[in-house]
Amino acid sequence: MKKILITGISGYIAPYLSKALLLTGEASIMGVYNSNKPNITGIDLIKCDLANNDELKQIFNEVKPDIVYHLASVTPTRITTQKEDYINYFNAEVTGNIAKLCSNINALMIYTSTDLVYKAGSDLREDTSPLDPLTIYAQTKLEGEKKVKEFAREYLILRTSLVYGFTLSSYTSFFDVAYKSLSEGKELRAFTDQFRNALYAEDAADILVKLPALYKQNDVINFCGKEYLSRYEMCIGMCETFGQDKKLVNPASCDEFTAYPTIKEIGLSSKKLHEYGLKTGSYTVNLEKAKKYLPK
Repeated sequence: MKKILITGISGYIAPYLSKALLLTGEASIMGVYNSNKPNITGIDLIKCDLANNDELKQIFNEVKPDIVYHLASVTPTRITTQKEDYINYFNAEVTGNIAKLCSNINALMIYTSTDLVYKAGSDLREDTSPLDPLTIYAQTKLEGEKKVKEFAREYLILRTSLVYGFTLSSYTSFFDVAYKSLSEGKELRAFTDQFRNALYAEDAADILVKLPALYKQNDVINFCGKEYLSRYEMCIGMCETFGQDKKLVNPASCDEFTAYPTIKEIGLSSKKLHEYGLKTGSYTVNLEKAKKYLPK
């Protein structure tokens, strides 16, 4: 039985991933958390500050995982509370430390980066499109990519688009905030001028489960959905599926929400993802699937 280690188990994608892995019945799963212990059954939960390299080494020495999903990062929602040197250390240096430890035990490292590393454009391809990370988050995630390439023996880097779906943890996403506001009859402002290939969390988990068996060589893959959507369009779709009032959704520019530079056009090519035989569902179909996770 394969031993799998997941960092960021109390985050957004990891709880979906653990559920999908448990359904296979083919792995022993360990999830690493720091401050927020998740309510996930069927896996071993390990408390560890990933920024403490001694703690990290101890976990690898004890667990000796075959596959490591490195999903933990300092994300945009948390950056305002963190100093830049810590963001860089966590997103880049910690990633490098994990890559070294994976290499030492011949573990496959699967690292979630971000689509925000690209220069704005359409049909963005992993191997040929120019990179231009504008924010410290994107810059440090790109540095993390470099660390993985430098130190990991076997790896897959996933440039992850905007993820949607109801949270299964303490993490709160744009999707959760929008649903709550609309359900309470409150008006919501949503971007009309930034477009991304949004990825459903359950699709993300399904792909992550399948990737290790498909691994043949080190690679960088766009981790994205098939449709090119603005947050405004996503909110309108939520209203149509969940029976909420579309008039509550007000169009806005992303320039009104952030003090840092924003890429408005991030059209990812999913050609390589499809070459692996991996596909994602449509936004409308996935919203229907998401009904089973509706907050109570």
